[in-house]
Amino acid sequence: MKMRAPEYYKEFKCIADKCKDSCCSAGWEIDIDDETAKFYKSVPGEFGDKLRKKVDFSGPSHFILNNNGNCPFLNDCGLCDIYINLGEEKLCQICTDHPRYFEWFDGVKECGVGLCCEEAARIILSQNRHFKTYEIDIPFEGCDEYDDEIYNYLLKCRTKIIEYLDNDEISLTERIKNILWYAYMTQLDLDSGLLDDDDIISVDTDETVDKKGVGDGMASIIDFFMTLEPNSDNWIPCLQRNLKLYKTTFENGILSEEARENLNIFEKKYHEINIYLKNIAIYFVWRYFLKGCFDGDVLSKIKLMTVSISVLKWLFYCHWLEYEDVNLLDCVEIVKSYSEEIEYSEDNMNSIFDAFCDLELFDVENLLKL
Repeated sequence: MKMRAPEYYKEFKCIADKCKDSCCSAGWEIDIDDETAKFYKSVPGEFGDKLRKKVDFSGPSHFILNNNGNCPFLNDCGLCDIYINLGEEKLCQICTDHPRYFEWFDGVKECGVGLCCEEAARIILSQNRHFKTYEIDIPFEGCDEYDDEIYNYLLKCRTKIIEYLDNDEISLTERIKNILWYAYMTQLDLDSGLLDDDDIISVDTDETVDKKGVGDGMASIIDFFMTLEPNSDNWIPCLQRNLKLYKTTFENGILSEEARENLNIFEKKYHEINIYLKNIAIYFVWRYFLKGCFDGDVLSKIKLMTVSISVLKWLFYCHWLEYEDVNLLDCVEIVKSYSEEIEYSEDNMNSIFDAFCDLELFDVENLLKL
């Protein structure tokens, strides 16, 4: 069996106490796998007593978080007491894996690192080369059932999409717009059972796009995001503050001349922003697109990428408006927060995918206008 991963996967290493926002202090419930829980029950001595006091072994075993939402074994130096006292190999599975993610297919285990981690996000955003993967041999692991023909078709489609995203001769806006249309056509192929090897074509939407629709569309998306369950107390106020700031760039929904000039300055001065966004777009395609071979839905995965890129660029721009500067670390912090709120909330992801199907706001023709 092969493990397939992006080249940058090899670069990741937890920065431990150097992390400004440790995953051990994110307020997430940290489940403990059965094997590790069994071991924790048997650890002798004073530290074993602490383990049993700070772990709830009922239901799925998990650490009992402190009042401030921290893991009880995150010490004052920002390090893990379990790691210090028992060694890395005695961490529970989720602590060993995070922020790595995995997807299993027949003979292939795909993986990567998630944007919810600041170090992983820094590595992903700062990639300055075309996306490449590598493979290594690993022991066999099983997977859920899927149709091999659909898998092979979507594998080719994903490769085509990622290679197209890596084509810097086309503007990023055009690349994403054309990929969205390609995903729409691919979904029609899947629904009809005709798996055609179509090319990604240029979609001319200039005549259908009105500037009022652009402004109102983004504002409506942010309004929708504010209906989702927040993970952090700072998330909704952040969206509200930036939405107010964003609306100052529009007059009755139409982009003002001053705002148009500001956008041009932003684009020219911070051209690296589009590199960050391209790398994020590839991340979303790599991580989610092939899940379509299990549920038959690829269009929603590309909508997730499209909406995420639009929202993140908006957040980058608003940060620049507010602070008159935006750098890599600023963007990493914004992306990490977005990922925590969206990707790492199962309820929010379900709500978003439902909205992609149910709300006119997320119809392809409306997203093309963004």
